[in-house]
Amino acid sequence: MIVGCVEPGSVFPDWGDGPVEVEIGPGRGGFALDYAALKLRMRIILIETRRADCELIRARAARRGLANLEVVQGDARLLLPRMFAPGSLSGAHIQFPDPWWKTRHHKRRMVDVEFALLLRRLLKPGARVDFRTDVPAYFREAVQTWLDAGFTRLPDAPPEVLSTRERRYAITGQPVFRASFENPGEDVRPIKSDRTGRDWRDHRRK
Repeated sequence: MIVGCVEPGSVFPDWGDGPVEVEIGPGRGGFALDYAALKLRMRIILIETRRADCELIRARAARRGLANLEVVQGDARLLLPRMFAPGSLSGAHIQFPDPWWKTRHHKRRMVDVEFALLLRRLLKPGARVDFRTDVPAYFREAVQTWLDAGFTRLPDAPPEVLSTRERRYAITGQPVFRASFENPGEDVRPIKSDRTGRDWRDHRRK
């Protein structure tokens, strides 16, 4: 069943016996829909803040018969620890998160030390994080944040599925920065750093 744009009704919903992966901020769902079609034995859970995008993805998934894809509307930082028990996720996808360019909005940036540690707790040993962005400074800071949280960076490899934005960039020549990380499954300890992971600066692309 495809969940509409509502919060889950209970802590730790039953997602079934198979592997479960999450995408945070799927936008209009271009990547998620193709990925779900490729991974029919996997449950793909999307967390999106915009109701219109939730409804759009839901309709597109229904037309394609993708019963393994579900959509939940809300703030991922609040929903993740309610939706998934520690060590239950098989993977996480964070693609092209909003850079939040204005200084007063930096606190809204998705990838920071607290978020990285949260994913360390929720991901199974050996589970992977798929991170993509078109902002060089975001990429550099996020890579360091994932590493500080104890993730292991994996060798670069072509992605299984491209997002809509990546297909467009392949035509225009806009660079995309990608990295994958593995959760080693060791004890999760606080990051001993003064970095927040949010305070990077870069030139906004026109």
